[in-house]
Amino acid sequence: MTLLDDSVKQGLLAGALKQGLEQLDLNQEVKFQVYSRVVLPIDGYVFWSPLNTVCFKGSLHFSQEIQQSQDETVGYATVTFTSENEIAEFSAAPTDTIYVAWHEGFRFAFTGQQGFYKQADVWHYVGNSVYPALTSQLLDRPGAIDPKQAVTSNSLALWLALNSYRSIYYDGFSNKVVLYPSYLVSPNMVPPYGVVHIGPEDTRALQAVPYLDRNRNHYQLAADRVRITLYGLQNNAALDFMDCVNQYSVDTGNFGVMSMEIMKDGKRTEPSLEALAMQKFLDYEVSYNQARVAAVSRQLILSAMPTYVIEGPVPIPVS
Repeated sequence: MTLLDDSVKQGLLAGALKQGLEQLDLNQEVKFQVYSRVVLPIDGYVFWSPLNTVCFKGSLHFSQEIQQSQDETVGYATVTFTSENEIAEFSAAPTDTIYVAWHEGFRFAFTGQQGFYKQADVWHYVGNSVYPALTSQLLDRPGAIDPKQAVTSNSLALWLALNSYRSIYYDGFSNKVVLYPSYLVSPNMVPPYGVVHIGPEDTRALQAVPYLDRNRNHYQLAADRVRITLYGLQNNAALDFMDCVNQYSVDTGNFGVMSMEIMKDGKRTEPSLEALAMQKFLDYEVSYNQARVAAVSRQLILSAMPTYVIEGPVPIPVS
């Protein structure tokens, strides 16, 4: 069989499928809202800010089911968007951009491309509906969040302040490892970097009743169990980071270290490389003052260490 025959058969197959697709979608167009990633500088929480809208022609298929959990009852949909042409915007978009569409009362976003068959010349994009609990991450209303305040109530913001920590005593204590909140690491991040994980079960109160001042600022002594996961660091660099955490605690007083720590090696495998990742763990227990969310950023500013410059000779007191 010649290549020409293969090309003709491929064209006939693609033509038949496209004709069927046009019959099914009735020239349907789906409107997508383009969003750009917004990261709160204090605690690394991710939101999405709306940009422009675009329309793509194709056939939309979805299946829906009701899911019931402890904290919500929600209609969850799995969506397949079939297009006659490759949608270059989906593959060429930066990693900090997403496309979200509305259809029959629910929003959906794509997580990947599946079932592509070259001879068919049809593209299938698969995604899921956006949970109602997560719609607040889409900033469709101006002023929905205050970017100067933290979202989290634990010590995460105090740990992320390490990213800008510079020791006034010895530069070797300054932090050289960028930290990210767990589950919110930037896409395709290349080591070295670190991840801070504090689970809901890892926070407990050390003070039974919160203290409220005359301005109704809310303070409560608390403790967290914190796991720091490091990637791409050899032993000496990892120990330098550990020394940095200890010095940061002493310099700023943002939190106190309540446990004895030691660097631990992880075992993350990659069969295709037949190698282990340079993965290390630090498990801390820290105490801190759990201020109202609105005061976290102010606490970080006030905890900065001042630098004093004395000009001229210092007089010696005469007894």
